[in-house]
Amino acid sequence: MNYKINNVYVGLFLLILSIGCKPTLNKKVKKQPNVLVIMCDQLNYKALSCYGGPVPTPNIDRIANEGVKFNRAYSATPFCSPSRASIVTGLYPHQHGVVHNLGSKQKDGIDITDETTGKLLNSEGYATHQYGKWHVESDSLNYLPYYKDQYDYAYQYKQEMADRQITVRKDDGQDWMNFYNQFWPVEVSPSMADKRSHLENVWEDVKHKDFVIKMGRLRLKQEDWIDDILANKTVASIENASSVDTPFFITTSFIWPHDPNFVPDPYYGLFNPDSLQMPLTQVPETKFDKSWSRRMVKGYGDEGLREFLRIYYGAVKYLDDRVGRILGELEEQGILDETLIIFTADHGDMMGEHGMVWKVNESFYDDIAAIPFMIRYPKLLKPGVTDIPVSLVDIKPTILSITETDYKEEVAGVNIIPFLTGEKDKSLAPKYSFCERIKAHPKGGREVLADAKGSFMVRDEQYKLVIYPDGDSFFYDLKNDPGESKNIIDDRKYINQILDLENALQNWLDETGWKGKKVNFMYRT
Repeated sequence: MNYKINNVYVGLFLLILSIGCKPTLNKKVKKQPNVLVIMCDQLNYKALSCYGGPVPTPNIDRIANEGVKFNRAYSATPFCSPSRASIVTGLYPHQHGVVHNLGSKQKDGIDITDETTGKLLNSEGYATHQYGKWHVESDSLNYLPYYKDQYDYAYQYKQEMADRQITVRKDDGQDWMNFYNQFWPVEVSPSMADKRSHLENVWEDVKHKDFVIKMGRLRLKQEDWIDDILANKTVASIENASSVDTPFFITTSFIWPHDPNFVPDPYYGLFNPDSLQMPLTQVPETKFDKSWSRRMVKGYGDEGLREFLRIYYGAVKYLDDRVGRILGELEEQGILDETLIIFTADHGDMMGEHGMVWKVNESFYDDIAAIPFMIRYPKLLKPGVTDIPVSLVDIKPTILSITETDYKEEVAGVNIIPFLTGEKDKSLAPKYSFCERIKAHPKGGREVLADAKGSFMVRDEQYKLVIYPDGDSFFYDLKNDPGESKNIIDDRKYINQILDLENALQNWLDETGWKGKKVNFMYRT
């Protein structure tokens, strides 16, 4: 008898306890927003139609039109690995120490000890996926273990193409581009084929001259290229997510419009090179004359530049179609508005401006340092356009804020959401944008040494200042000279504006712990 009574009491106690715990349990299982970061490699924002560019990009434009589009967005540095490390850590390159592209001068990259967005969200129960070019892990890692699913260009895709005999050069009498020891079948335009012997002589000392000499039409189906595979994997993950309650964090990192500069049909034929508007002729800065970016344009001339642009624009259009498929799947699953979407790029690219193409130069022109940036989350953000400065370092604190995820390590970035919702006045938002290029550690490590040289860019609403360790400085009035065609650093009527930017740069270096060589300012003492 007593045994039964005790059971009744125990049952009532457990019932009362469970009722009392319900608010806590509900909070624990509260559905968090999905997070999707779509990024491109080496995308000049000026190519996109939502930024007034020549390529019709209705799907990317949709993110911009239904979300917030930023007009003052900058990369942390115009390099792949450092900027990607800044995305995941919320730190500038001189803080996280990945200052150069991995595999060349940089050996140590992001590892499992770094507090990254993916690591934190994974620990909070998010299904974390990373598809495409990542280029941030140390040489000792093939992947970061907190990703549930990962598909990388450097490992899975290269092996898959080799297994399918796609990148194995065949004796078919046609051109095959050697892209880092992968051979891609291309068809070179007649005008570029006529320049073959000339270009081979001009670039005799260049190891990767195939990248330029053999750019053209990719002789493969459009679904064979990695960016199509990445879109498919993203779509599959979204579809699978509809059957579970676990929120997802997906980073889809497309390769294009980064080289290799080829594109399959029908994208190769979308843009008539003879009808393309060429970049305005400007007197280029002689500082960049020896750069590969300048040498390319000088070597292949206007015909080559037109061919480069038709391929670049075709690649951007190719990507926009894949973005459309991803948005369509989110819509079909009924979770489009449940998903925080960020679209951006790791850095820009030269599209003929200043007599250059590609990123292989030391400039900080907006073509290469600025980036497209837009964020869509209608549950929180109204559509609009803003001139509030935003940087790649802001992605981590912004995502973690929306997902209500705590982080312990300090970040250089800021959560931009309060300035968009009106919770904080826009006057309190960051005033300056920064970008940098840092000398790599002699042994490829992540420590920034005392003798490390740095080149720095700082800009405010109207002016931009660039300072190089060799003493060269550039100053532009972006309001009256948006093409950055006239360096007015020696015009003394701008002393106060230059001094203001010098002070802002030094304050930022102090706040972010710069340990390298002292910057040589013109006016600041």
